[in-house]
Amino acid sequence: MAGVDVGGPSPRGKKGTGLRRPKRRIGIRIDMTPMVDIAFLLLIFYMVTTIFSMPQAMEINLPPEDVPVPIAESNLLTIRVDQEGKMFWSMGIEKPEPLPDDSLRALLSAKNQERPKLVTLIKIHKDARYFKMVDIIDEIQMIERQIKERNDKFSYRFSFAPFTDEDEGLITGKLKPKGGSKK
Repeated sequence: MAGVDVGGPSPRGKKGTGLRRPKRRIGIRIDMTPMVDIAFLLLIFYMVTTIFSMPQAMEINLPPEDVPVPIAESNLLTIRVDQEGKMFWSMGIEKPEPLPDDSLRALLSAKNQERPKLVTLIKIHKDARYFKMVDIIDEIQMIERQIKERNDKFSYRFSFAPFTDEDEGLITGKLKPKGGSKK
């Protein structure tokens, strides 16, 4: 462990000669091997007992591509996100209306209470920020949890579709919805 090196008795000179010799230092040697062993044992212990968090992934179930899924336009809520991150919503073939970020949950909740067979179609511009999609999915999951407390069999139905030039035209007002506006 630790050791002291004492070189033996130091020679004593005559008193009063005037020449002072420096005191002889005692050499101390500390063996660091046990400390290194303990450090490595602690490191291994913490590595073995630590639980690493798994990366969180969102589960998205997609139907097969060759199977068409019929949906009534009256039960289709479309949420569009443009390249600047602004959100717009429309029911069926109506003209899209701007949607403030803080009112998404209220809109989704109200529309789900009105129409139990509601399907939400999310269209996000390719240049929009990724967190917008995550925010929309988070809001959908919050609504799903709230409704599941009342009805165990509920599952929120939503899908993604590509953001097209037609969507851009609907948002900017350069293109009118198919069949005209129903307002």
